[in-house]
Amino acid sequence: MKEAIEELSDEEIMRDEDLARHAFHKVGAYDGPTIFLYTEHGTGIRHRGQLDRLLDASEELWIVPADVHF
Repeated sequence: MKEAIEELSDEEIMRDEDLARHAFHKVGAYDGPTIFLYTEHGTGIRHRGQLDRLLDASEELWIVPADVHF
């Protein structure tokens, strides 16, 4: 995409030459929450201070990988 911005004119991008607009759309189309860590109760861990408190309060934590598509 960086190459498309550097090499193509605005008009060429708008005409979707080299599928530039399609690539831009794919990057911008990501949709989902900005929170990636959750507590055991399903509430989002929103900042480092909250994460530090949880890490200090527990000796045993679980990390569960998940891949959700909607």
